[in-house]
Amino acid sequence: MKKSTGVIGVVVVLGAAYLGATWYVGKEARKTIEEAVAQANTRLARYLGPDADGVKIGIADYQRRFFSSDVVYTVSLKDPDGKPVDLALHDHLQHGPFPLGALQEGHLAPLLAYSRARLAATPATQAWIDSQKGGSPLTVDTRVGFGGSGHSVWTFSPTELIEDGDTLNFSGGTVDIDFSKNFNSGSAAGQFDAFSLANAQTGESLHIKNIRLDSKTDVADGNKMHVQSSATVDSLTMDKAGDEAVAIEKLTVKLDNVQAGDMLDGSLHYDFGRVAVGPVDLGSLSLGVRANRLDLAALAALAKEYDAIQARHGGQGDQDLVLSDEEEQALREKLMAVLASDPSVAVEQLLWKNDDGQSKASLQVDFTRPADAGQGDADVLLAQALKQVRLDFSLAKPMFIRVFGQAQADPQQRLQMEMMGAMIYDQYMARLRDAGLVQVDGDTTAASVLYENDSVTVNGQAMSAAEFMQRVLSVAM
Repeated sequence: MKKSTGVIGVVVVLGAAYLGATWYVGKEARKTIEEAVAQANTRLARYLGPDADGVKIGIADYQRRFFSSDVVYTVSLKDPDGKPVDLALHDHLQHGPFPLGALQEGHLAPLLAYSRARLAATPATQAWIDSQKGGSPLTVDTRVGFGGSGHSVWTFSPTELIEDGDTLNFSGGTVDIDFSKNFNSGSAAGQFDAFSLANAQTGESLHIKNIRLDSKTDVADGNKMHVQSSATVDSLTMDKAGDEAVAIEKLTVKLDNVQAGDMLDGSLHYDFGRVAVGPVDLGSLSLGVRANRLDLAALAALAKEYDAIQARHGGQGDQDLVLSDEEEQALREKLMAVLASDPSVAVEQLLWKNDDGQSKASLQVDFTRPADAGQGDADVLLAQALKQVRLDFSLAKPMFIRVFGQAQADPQQRLQMEMMGAMIYDQYMARLRDAGLVQVDGDTTAASVLYENDSVTVNGQAMSAAEFMQRVLSVAM
């Protein structure tokens, strides 16, 4: 009797301890989630810069109970026309330290919470939800550990939507996310088999096959954020009735950004393994762009000032916009703030290849804040703001001729086009060579141009900026 009483006592104590732990962990889970949402909004504002306006994550409702909570998260966006778009997730959150849902999946380690969220209906998502006939188009299963670590799986269901003549087909897929270090580090990997959009009335269509996404984020010292992302597509086809289809194979996009405070150093690289327009194979194309020392806060202030001015003028386009002296001065001040960090932008590589050769180009522009930023015309200030400009390019004649010839399917017409391409190449490259702007070596024409301190160096020969412009105009006229 005494033994059984002792066992019961131990069970009661353990049960009370677990209930107390569950109550405490539920309280900590809410605190952690609210801090994570605030942290996410801060990072969105920093990372998106001028595009962050109107993008916000929120908690619309939080109903906390003893063993679980129900939470509604919202995401506010703007569509390309500036109209608000709201998304919502309904989350059933099981409190730790040993949530039942995690135990059922075989996860025995203590957790802060186990979450299962579903996309909730909003005007923006109602049609998507209705297409699932009672199911959810998106479910998010997340294990949140102590210390801001965990694992999340986003599962997108296959979808078919038909609206206003547009038909959308989506294979569905998954995105796996791992996070750690109090949500400061994370990685994501996603896979989607196919996506297509077609309009029966216009004959326009878009087909994308085998989409893969990868991303890594790390925040150091709470201030420096490093983001590396990539997306690959096996094939992308755009078609329209009466026009040749545009097909891209082996498309890759890579992003690598480092942001410290408001300052951004970043690069974006595109690779097109094969580009074809109808039967014409244009070869492969690579494009890499970079920005350094870009002040996102100053850039956002410049964009905001310009939008406000444009709104006062009734949304007139750039060409029709006539600024007052006060508006011009306000824009100038914001622009000088952008230039104060000596930003640099560059096309690091533009490489075009086909079976007959390759052509490439690169361009780098380094800016600086003019010493007397409040004076002078816009043209004068622009010249002063250009600290250095460097342009390098080379063009292969056989490649140029091939591109001309591919415009015709008939062999005789193709030959005529190739002859025309050769004539155009020889004529203009000779004029550029005679003007001292390029160097011709066999079938390749190349140039290296450097602008600095109001002086231009072309292929090693120094000249004034005025003389350089005269030579350019002599070829163009």
